Amino acid sequence: MPTIMISIMPDGGIPVDKMEEDDEGNNCPLPTQDEELNDKNRQVCIDDANYGEGDPKTNCGNCGAYNQTDEMMDCMDDDSGDIGYCQKWKFMCQSDNVCDSWVKGGPITSEKQSNYKEYL
Repeated sequence: MPTIMISIMPDGGIPVDKMEEDDEGNNCPLPTQDEELNDKNRQVCIDDANYGEGDPKTNCGNCGAYNQTDEMMDCMDDDSGDIGYCQKWKFMCQSDNVCDSWVKGGPITSEKQSNYKEYL
């Protein structure tokens, strides 16, 4: 069954991920399952937000939109730890790259999510 994941971004935007079930039964954002869509979304980020190499202090790996929850890591099927899912631009990005949309407070991790849920 398709699901939709809504992410509340620090800048007030609420991007919506279209989800698809992977081979293991996980509900995953489409770009994690469709390489062509992932590449298209990455190119939009390159064109519109200058995604690429840059200042390590404001890299994707410590951005508030960089998702490395256990569930997302299962969707991306990458054990390196160098990849995360950009909730803003909807693609799998390298932790050491940067873009103009960087926000403080990241990365999003399962530990942070469980701590957040304690306050609900």
